[in-house]
Amino acid sequence: MRESAVDAILMASGFSRRFGGKNKLLVPFRGKTLVRHTLELACGIDCIKNVILVTSFDEAVSEALKLSHLRSIKIIRNDHPERGQRESVRLGVEASSADWYLFFPCDQPLLDTETVTRIIGAAKTEGQIIQPFFRHTMRNGPGGFCEGRPGNPVLFSASFREELLSLQEGEHPRDIKAGHPEAVYSVEVENETVLFDADDPETLLKLEGPG
Repeated sequence: MRESAVDAILMASGFSRRFGGKNKLLVPFRGKTLVRHTLELACGIDCIKNVILVTSFDEAVSEALKLSHLRSIKIIRNDHPERGQRESVRLGVEASSADWYLFFPCDQPLLDTETVTRIIGAAKTEGQIIQPFFRHTMRNGPGGFCEGRPGNPVLFSASFREELLSLQEGEHPRDIKAGHPEAVYSVEVENETVLFDADDPETLLKLEGPG
């Protein structure tokens, strides 16, 4: 696919309810805030045309401004974070004119360039939804069976623009995936930790490792 086709939409408006009242996006991880990790990752990928930060936090805006030497970042203010993820999706898509939207949560500190570029590289034709996927074997008798864990970021073709813009209360982009299983293509990753969300302090500590 052509180089200028993808916009990264960084969704940084959550309430971090499982983080003890702290804004987890501003929690440090290996010397940088979680939102800074995601911003640097997105800014460093050449095949991403625009980086769009959707946030309700002034501190996240400040982190974005610190990276202005890397590339221009579109900052979109989310005045209604209480509406949930659908509001960040709507604002990000409205700000984009790209052929593809790559939705980043900002709480996956081990997500890497290789994984993201493989997701982008898997997009071949319009109408696709590309997700990372980790396959693992669950033991259930001698043979066991395989299960998979889909993750983020997820790449949506702009052919889903209207559906993304019209998500209703309580709906998420994953509902669009569920409604179009024929469009979903999974890119398998070998290391599950790149898909882990830092949903609470305990998980973040485990991800950080022994140092």
